[in-house]
Amino acid sequence: MAEEKKEEMVPVTAEYEVVDQVDDQAIIELMTGQTIQDYVYSFKQGGRTVEGLTLAGINEAANRRGGIQIEEVKYEEREHSWIATAKAVDTITGSSRYGAYEQPKMAGSRPDPFAFTKAIHKAQRNAIKQLIPVPVIREVLNFYLHRKAGSGTTTQEALPQQSSGNIATAQKAAFAIANNLAEPLEKKGVSKADLWNYIKRKYSVESRNDMTEMQWTQLSAELKAAETAPKLLDELCERIKQLTAATQESDVPAPEEPENQETVSSSDGQAETAQTQDSPF
Repeated sequence: MAEEKKEEMVPVTAEYEVVDQVDDQAIIELMTGQTIQDYVYSFKQGGRTVEGLTLAGINEAANRRGGIQIEEVKYEEREHSWIATAKAVDTITGSSRYGAYEQPKMAGSRPDPFAFTKAIHKAQRNAIKQLIPVPVIREVLNFYLHRKAGSGTTTQEALPQQSSGNIATAQKAAFAIANNLAEPLEKKGVSKADLWNYIKRKYSVESRNDMTEMQWTQLSAELKAAETAPKLLDELCERIKQLTAATQESDVPAPEEPENQETVSSSDGQAETAQTQDSPF
């Protein structure tokens, strides 16, 4: 009996190891401005197929469902690890769940610079996942498994019919969090224009209509993390400022025209109006 129990535990342990590895990579990609690729994981272990949603997939499922928010995040630094706890609330049903995670400070034999960030994101992941209805998880899981396997067009053709509402939901989530962050960002010298330019550069878009549902979901996760932890807010500000500085260095300055200051001022006003209209915030 003892041996049978041990064998049954192997797939579960392997599943945790695999999803943690995938989520570690997703968090690093998120923090370094890369495009997250993996929304699902699928592998064979002990004669069965193990499938599930990664951190990015869970965030998307939460956005599809709507009404799931992180209310609080707490963290504690220990000698060799970071421990984070998060409380997720379903504003539709009133239910709430807690998630926790302890992240080692070392990755193998080297210090992990993303250890704190990983602890925060994984604690939120563990809390949010408990509130997502099973049908929503299956919907997201099936879609990405089919797309990852290069299946036919049946599943992909159905996407436009359901994506418009999902994109709107994902947009609203990002708008709400960005508005909540406006004042904290301003205090750190980051304007709404700086934030929008950062988003445009990161996702290679020119207007909000160019952004996909996945991109809005990723953005919501990044902004929500910054909203819930001061250290992650500082990291976001640093990324925005670095990108702004790089952009300014690469821009060719326009020739000065002091004799037409009124005209220049007028055109600047029009440009500012256009930028405000283009910005989603």
